[in-house]
Amino acid sequence: MTQQDSQDIAERAAQRDIGAFEKLYHAHLDVIYRFVYYKVGDPTIAEDLTADVFAKAWERIDRYQWRNLPIQHWLLRIARNVVIDHWRSKRRPTTSIDDLYDAADDDPAPDEVVLRDIEVESLRTALLLLPDDQRDVIILRFIEDMSHAEAAAMLDKSVVAVRQIQVRALKALQKVLSSGGALGNVEGRAGGIRAASRRVREPSEDPAN
Repeated sequence: MTQQDSQDIAERAAQRDIGAFEKLYHAHLDVIYRFVYYKVGDPTIAEDLTADVFAKAWERIDRYQWRNLPIQHWLLRIARNVVIDHWRSKRRPTTSIDDLYDAADDDPAPDEVVLRDIEVESLRTALLLLPDDQRDVIILRFIEDMSHAEAAAMLDKSVVAVRQIQVRALKALQKVLSSGGALGNVEGRAGGIRAASRRVREPSEDPAN
């Protein structure tokens, strides 16, 4: 689906066209599910929260305006808020991994250096240990293939801030994986995260139901 097609369909959906909204749902389901899955780490919960995302999107679709916010970014913002509400209700304790990289030297981390053949479970576990802002940047940049500018717009941050978070996140991710014995020979780049993320199973049921 081209950006123009997506915009046209989104504008029709904003007029409460159920057929147009169904097209948006099928076009963006995998992206939203992957984003939620890597934020919560449980496929069943991810399915339930994905359903909530699209339910909330339908409730608010008449308020959506394209402008400079593509529909996928709008849906991801809803997904981010749904996940935040989920963790607040569970009172999840914050996990800090500062001790894993604070002792590192001052040299910048290798840009986008990750294990080429990282397994889904290792990636999921490692991402759950990252602070929320770092996890969001990794998911948007390397799992959803967003540019720095797109991720910045999605997260309401500057491109410079996203780049800085990405450097810290990749350094932290390497150390988390390395400490767990999953890193092995560090020679890959972003393709390792992307390859692993594509092996996440799709929702078993239609979350819109």
